[in-house]
Amino acid sequence: MNAQHSNRSAFLNRVADSLGRPRRTDGVQRPAWKHNVHLEQLADRTPEQLVEILKEQCFFIHTQVIESMPDLLQRTLDDLIAGYGGGPIMRSGDPRFMRYGLSFPGDSVWSAQAGREENIRLAEDANIALVFADYALAESGTVVLESRPDQGRALHFLPSHYIAVIERERIVPRSTQAMAELNRRHESGGSLGSCINLISGPSNSADIEMQLVVGVHGPLRATYVLI
Repeated sequence: MNAQHSNRSAFLNRVADSLGRPRRTDGVQRPAWKHNVHLEQLADRTPEQLVEILKEQCFFIHTQVIESMPDLLQRTLDDLIAGYGGGPIMRSGDPRFMRYGLSFPGDSVWSAQAGREENIRLAEDANIALVFADYALAESGTVVLESRPDQGRALHFLPSHYIAVIERERIVPRSTQAMAELNRRHESGGSLGSCINLISGPSNSADIEMQLVVGVHGPLRATYVLI
């Protein structure tokens, strides 16, 4: 028995002792929930209604929302980049950039080949981060992104400005549906990222006298582009 397994067993034994029962080793049965608010909340909304809920919530989290079309996406992003002061730009290696025919001269691309230190250095130097959301949560205005070899965690937090492209079919009511989809992928043997990032607009802090300040320790501004 290795040390990690031994420590885990000791911890679980202490929990069982505190509960006044023997430790369970044969698994547990998933409970039948009396209430299913986590499944029912916003579940009856149409895709169009979810878009409106997302846009309304983004107002409260200081995030700009721009609606575009696939054939106008390049122009929309070029205009946004110019409005943010131009490059340097760092984008993920998401294949959807190629699928939509997007190109940004002089940009950097997060890649496993570059190595961790170089990727972080480029992210620190970047004025703009450009990504595709894996999911968007209408209820909270949150984009969900996996950390993968083509998209590291630092990409979302180090550049000064953040642009996330959201395909409409990726908008779900709340975290319940996004996590259920990730769980289905895991249970079917699919791979998941090393961590799941849930990002709700630019960084915020109200630590000092409860006064909200936006952009303290991360992107100063964030924009979602819905296509």
